[in-house]
Amino acid sequence: MLEFLRDDPARFFDYALYRIPAVLFALVLHEWAHGYVAYRLGDPTAKDMGRLTLNPIPHLDPWGAVLMLFMGFGWAKPVPINPRNFANPRRDDLLVSIAGVTMNLILFLAFMTLAVAADRALWLPEVFEQSTLMDRLSFQGEILPYLLTGYGDYFVEWYTRPAMLPVLRITAQIAMVNLTIAIFNLIPLPPLDGSHVLNDLVIKRGLFVRPAVARAGMLALMVLSFTGWLSRGISIATAVVQSGFFRLLGVFGV
Repeated sequence: MLEFLRDDPARFFDYALYRIPAVLFALVLHEWAHGYVAYRLGDPTAKDMGRLTLNPIPHLDPWGAVLMLFMGFGWAKPVPINPRNFANPRRDDLLVSIAGVTMNLILFLAFMTLAVAADRALWLPEVFEQSTLMDRLSFQGEILPYLLTGYGDYFVEWYTRPAMLPVLRITAQIAMVNLTIAIFNLIPLPPLDGSHVLNDLVIKRGLFVRPAVARAGMLALMVLSFTGWLSRGISIATAVVQSGFFRLLGVFGV
């Protein structure tokens, strides 16, 4: 999407005004959900270390946030968890691991629904006769990337309520970022949540990830990123989830 902005710093700034709040919102609530579920299951580690907070500063990892802004995927500082405090360590580790992803998926569903409502309010009736929701709101489509990167003036003659464009931009950004973070964290490589899910359900080894294993996982993620396989895989997965979401809306006549 950022290819739209390479030669236009002003439009990149305009894009960042929407992108940065969406990234902060998604990353902070992802980590907060981990800490909150751990706390409810008997582990106060995150709370004692000041991580059970919605303040973004304690959660932010500079590299992860920058990658999220520019590459579309990234991470925050992992919330500290001590499985020794759990009554049922493996079950509770699984619940804590999926808490962040679950939060992101809930936010995706909520804000994608709001984006659909904004889409309905934005366009003239003729637009709905010539295009589908997937045409207009697909993250990989031909219309939404223009709207999100500040090129919405290209379509101004087709708007019935131009004031809804900023609403569509922020809700779609939040939905897109949350879905991307959810899918990224489900990759079964340490230290991502997906590796905990794989271990808790299938491998069933120790619950603590050794630093060397975590570094190896991050190296693998970097290789996948630089080769383009990571972004392509995430794009395919987001398209599949979005398509399923729009089909579900169709069942309800939206």
